[in-house]
Amino acid sequence: MGVFTVLVNNYITAKDVAMLLHRLLNMNLELYGEYPEFVEVDMTLKQLVDTGIDEAIDKAVAKAEAKVAKTEKSRTAKAMKAGGEAMNKIMRYTGLSRREIMAL
Repeated sequence: MGVFTVLVNNYITAKDVAMLLHRLLNMNLELYGEYPEFVEVDMTLKQLVDTGIDEAIDKAVAKAEAKVAKTEKSRTAKAMKAGGEAMNKIMRYTGLSRREIMAL
């Protein structure tokens, strides 16, 4: 189900990440669990995975925040437009283009 979700929705869910990490850990233990010299390499890999997850979370949060900001700007522009404000003023206060405002 997890891999199917990635292919259909074009994103990886938290459940998918957990499943993938679990499978990677099991493969790692099976392949290298009996070799102490791989402990340092394993720690480096874990740090890389953690960094990658943090970056993915940061990107997702930034994307969500941008979407919320755009929605708020659209709401403000719509209210200003309905209130009869000048187009230049709406553009200045919201940062939206004339085309975006006209589409509201």
